[in-house]
Amino acid sequence: MARFPALIGLTVILLTQGAGAADLRERSPLGRFRATCEDLATFCFADACGGDQIAAAQGCRARCPSASIIDVVPSVCRPPDVQPAMGLRRRG
Repeated sequence: MARFPALIGLTVILLTQGAGAADLRERSPLGRFRATCEDLATFCFADACGGDQIAAAQGCRARCPSASIIDVVPSVCRPPDVQPAMGLRRRG
């Protein structure tokens, strides 16, 4: 009788370790949003993606500064490209 609970415990431990090891791909971060904005006075229409709603709206406003935000919806979109900062170096 003492072997039965030990056998169940060992089975549970082995199953939980195998479940974590089964996922071989790294998951992409969730929570992307797409914002749409437009400015009819200057005919500026833009879409922007961001990690949260505020970042998406600010990215849209960066493309059309005087535009109004039409909508911000959850969407699978490419994250904005971050350009590495280049510093000037002296030669010599």
